[in-house]
Amino acid sequence: MMQEFVQQMEDTVRESMYGIHTALPGTISAFDPSTGMATVKPEGSVAMKNGKRLKYPSIVKVPVVFPQAGGQDIVIAYPVKPGDGCVLIICENDLKPWMSHGKETESDMKFDLTNAVCIPGLFSEGTEAVQKAVDENAVIVRNRTMELMLKEDEFRVEHEQNAVQMDAEGIGLKCGEKSLTVRQSRIEIKGDLWVSGSIMEGG
Repeated sequence: MMQEFVQQMEDTVRESMYGIHTALPGTISAFDPSTGMATVKPEGSVAMKNGKRLKYPSIVKVPVVFPQAGGQDIVIAYPVKPGDGCVLIICENDLKPWMSHGKETESDMKFDLTNAVCIPGLFSEGTEAVQKAVDENAVIVRNRTMELMLKEDEFRVEHEQNAVQMDAEGIGLKCGEKSLTVRQSRIEIKGDLWVSGSIMEGG
């Protein structure tokens, strides 16, 4: 008798869990930067009560999370494209009141897929930029062939054969085979110097 009661309790709890979602990997299929909303397809499938598994449906009007503060005056923004991976966080309560600035709703759905927010940047493989960030103990910002590296004692921007660098030794500018280096003791120029205007000596 006790075993049957325990089994019934387990079945009841398991059945109630079918409608609860917490976090899922997903793929962004569309993004509207004017609203900050995306359409996202969750990856994987959900188990039904009858034992069958169904693919998750796409979720529309999913808020996308960007690092921002100061009333959105301070923002780190980057392009979000279809095919980008993301993490879907399923909120406990209905998001409609928050999205409509406090307007009440009669919905009492909890942990429902319609209450998802999207954090872009989840992929199943690492990247060269991440490996470099770990190796150099640095922050790496890369946009295809343009790269910014910020270390504790060095700042460097590179694009093909050109670079700008700042460290304890000074500030350097490199353009192909030509370079300009400013140090506390002197200024070093490699290449021809052309001046348009006056050169004046000061104290």
